[in-house]
Amino acid sequence: MLFNVVVDDGSRISGYLVPDSFSGSPSLRISDGASDLAVLPCREERPALVAAGRHGTGLCGFTIDETVIPDLPRQESLELYDNDTNLLIYRRRSPSKITQKRIFRLETHLIPLWRLDDAIEPRFQYFHKGIERYGGETTTQLFVLNNSSSLYLSGRIIFKVYETYIDETFNCVALLREPYLELAERLLALKLVRKMSSKAQLLGPRDMIAFGPAIEFAESLEPDEKLLHRAFANMPKAAIANLANPVTRQLAARGFDEVPAKGAVAAALRTLSGFSIVGLRERQDLFVAQLADLVGTTAESLPIMPDFSRTQETAALLRGVPEAGVLLEQDLEVYHQVKTAVEHALAGSEGA
Repeated sequence: MLFNVVVDDGSRISGYLVPDSFSGSPSLRISDGASDLAVLPCREERPALVAAGRHGTGLCGFTIDETVIPDLPRQESLELYDNDTNLLIYRRRSPSKITQKRIFRLETHLIPLWRLDDAIEPRFQYFHKGIERYGGETTTQLFVLNNSSSLYLSGRIIFKVYETYIDETFNCVALLREPYLELAERLLALKLVRKMSSKAQLLGPRDMIAFGPAIEFAESLEPDEKLLHRAFANMPKAAIANLANPVTRQLAARGFDEVPAKGAVAAALRTLSGFSIVGLRERQDLFVAQLADLVGTTAESLPIMPDFSRTQETAALLRGVPEAGVLLEQDLEVYHQVKTAVEHALAGSEGA
């Protein structure tokens, strides 16, 4: 899906919405944030979309004026959604109430830190979390919304696939977790993922397919050290591909199914060196303080995510399984290097 708002001059909002169907006819659902105001078919011709091969007819454009929304210039909380998918296309916010920055949070957790994103959401005109669920074309479109200077995105993506679009206008941030703890939580979550209700669904449809081997592996595990030794010793190759070095893969590879090559740790660290903030979950207080300052809010307004006792217990068992250490070898090195850098920075600030 492609979309953009080209003009919002107060009395007129104009743009385009291209559906996934090459010849489909999209519609906008217009809301004031509390209730729906109108559904507008996108029927204006955009010849450039036909010339670019993006749509068969180019009838994907829209213009919203006071004939569509009365008193449009005084509407400060308008929201535009694709009527078929409910994807947010655009929203209007008072400039005095939002942060004029473009921020991307790289999600390094399988269970996403959406409580953190939701606490930040009111500060931004445009906001999307979990962008990996939308597919490559839509995810790319989110990064090239060049008419938005107040934009917050988060997602568990392969960074280098979108590196070209995540330019110097973005402040990138990431919170890393001790790899054994993250693996423990992944296994515990994947063990239950097929039993979750649709409302509490952890993974999107694409990830449910992609993580199939890891889900089957996690469902077979029992919290016993001997049984874990046996399970990891006989771990299927497809499950290894799902679970091995996920953070290094996100930072250094070109696909989730690509095995990080020699030098991947160095490549991952180079990627992180371009981020505005890189924090550790074990020192969330520091990360939250830095993120609050970047966003323009208070640290007290952002949540701290605890580690549950069962996650800690499972991680302790995994540390005694040599095969788990091999599975996380590169992520352990990346985490060690970042932790060392954070500790040195803390020591320097305390000594100053």
